[in-house]
Amino acid sequence: MPDIFSSLQVALDISKKLRALSEKVKDAEIKMLLADLQSELADMKLEAAGLKERLATLTEKNAELVSQLESRSSDAPEMMPGGYKFAGVGPYCASCFETSGKKVQLPRSVGIHAHFGAWTCPVCKNHS
Repeated sequence: MPDIFSSLQVALDISKKLRALSEKVKDAEIKMLLADLQSELADMKLEAAGLKERLATLTEKNAELVSQLESRSSDAPEMMPGGYKFAGVGPYCASCFETSGKKVQLPRSVGIHAHFGAWTCPVCKNHS
């Protein structure tokens, strides 16, 4: 697949050559059309650059999400009272893990919160 930037550059170069040739021809309509063509090609080149940048960003984000998914599936949680445990360590907040894939270790509930559950998530404030 040819590179879109090189194709656009070739088209811009051709339009410049045509513009130079049109100087010999005194037809105003040809000059106006060539100017419009150059303007459109320049706009396309800018748009292509923006799309290339967006594609790079999305490709990077996709790789990050694939990595998260792979690590999440390889580190399967084990149920325990109050949440999940991973590799025998826990509890971790089940709500945070299920909704955002975050492993938030749960501290013991203290004071008035202890009567809602043994553990309180510092992120989502769930009690378990």
